[in-house]
Amino acid sequence: MADDKNTANTSPFPEGYQPQSRRERREMEEYFTRLAAEKATAENAATEQSAAENADATGATECNTESTRELVASAEASAAVTSSSVKEAKKNAAVKNAEREETADEETTADVETTKDFSEMTPKERRKAKRAEQAELTYSQAQEEGRLGEWLWVQAREGGTVILYALVIAFLVKTFLLRGFYIPSGSMEQTLQVNDRVFINVAGSYFSNPKRGDVIVFKDSQGWIPSTQKSSNPLKDGLSFMGILPDTSSNYLVKRVIGTPGDVVESDGNGKVKVNGVEITEPYLYPGNQPSEIPFKVTVPAGKYFVMGDHRSNSADSRYHISDGTAFISKDDVQGNVFVVAWPLNHFGLLQDQSSVFSSIPEPTSTPSE
Repeated sequence: MADDKNTANTSPFPEGYQPQSRRERREMEEYFTRLAAEKATAENAATEQSAAENADATGATECNTESTRELVASAEASAAVTSSSVKEAKKNAAVKNAEREETADEETTADVETTKDFSEMTPKERRKAKRAEQAELTYSQAQEEGRLGEWLWVQAREGGTVILYALVIAFLVKTFLLRGFYIPSGSMEQTLQVNDRVFINVAGSYFSNPKRGDVIVFKDSQGWIPSTQKSSNPLKDGLSFMGILPDTSSNYLVKRVIGTPGDVVESDGNGKVKVNGVEITEPYLYPGNQPSEIPFKVTVPAGKYFVMGDHRSNSADSRYHISDGTAFISKDDVQGNVFVVAWPLNHFGLLQDQSSVFSSIPEPTSTPSE
């Protein structure tokens, strides 16, 4: 008779082990069945021996018989528990095996798709497979296989794609969000210095109109800049158009808005500028400059703006073009408000809001004319 302790100690299956094949499941089932049978046999033998020793004691026979029945029942219960454990083990093994078979089927399907005959692929699948294979090609592998030309083409193609995306993004940002400009003259000193790089808020120009005190960039559609001062560099112009470089062309000017549609702007040439009859004190003027040494008086038409430079003695602004009829800037020519000086770093900073200079100005008394 096998000893159940010895059998348990020599179990071929570690504690918690799950069968990996049908053969192992069958062996596990046979093992647990044999173990239950050995336990039942041992318990029955012990019962029979106890019954034989007490056979002469008639009064104790019935008691021994009842004890035997209890032992047998206990053995049967133990066997039932063992059988239940075997069934649970079978169930767990079946679930594990089903999951493993499903995973194996997926891997097999993937392998089949990967190893699909090239001749059976559609043209689109061929191109996709070719690009995937090229993307994994390394420099050393290309050198060993004599495919350096193919490797260089892949690098050039990927690099070109990145550059194209960067250009598109820069163009969209320049067109709809921010745009850089280069300051070529000193007409806006000290607010803006020569060679400063500034950014304008393009998005804001879509939703609001310039107000008094704003520094704006506008297109020179009226010929304020003499043709002799205009220059062109195709490479820089192209990069500026794409938004890679600040706009360095001679087609744009930067000035401060003094009068908006309907405003009456005037000066006697000896004192401060008046807007709608109220004098303004301008803290942004270049040190030592008078507000205006040119006498004038104008009413700003609808959709137009009257602009002046902060360096009044060095700014050919709206005052200088009253006589030729080009003094006013059209809203359509306004590119946006300057809000930050980005370069050089020692000039970096946001432009100060000067709207308080005009806070006491009353609204126009009449509707502006076209």
